[in-house]
Amino acid sequence: MKRKASHDPWVIAVICAVYDKCDYSMHRHIPPEAITSKFRSDLRGYVKKALRRAVALGLLYRKGGTKSYGLTKQELRIVKEFCIEP
Repeated sequence: MKRKASHDPWVIAVICAVYDKCDYSMHRHIPPEAITSKFRSDLRGYVKKALRRAVALGLLYRKGGTKSYGLTKQELRIVKEFCIEP
């Protein structure tokens, strides 16, 4: 059985890292370097691909012309299901 794209483990890990880096707020935007710093250096290439995948799926959005990412409301469903909240 094929797995749903939104339940890709790398995308879920990135979403949880973004949620953590945003201090659990929907209104903050963070640069990709802050997101990748949450992972080991040998995994950062996978994280960058997962960031692009999450944007393509509509789970994250890029802020204007800058390189910063923010959370969408659709992402909260995944956060509540998979991420540990404080």
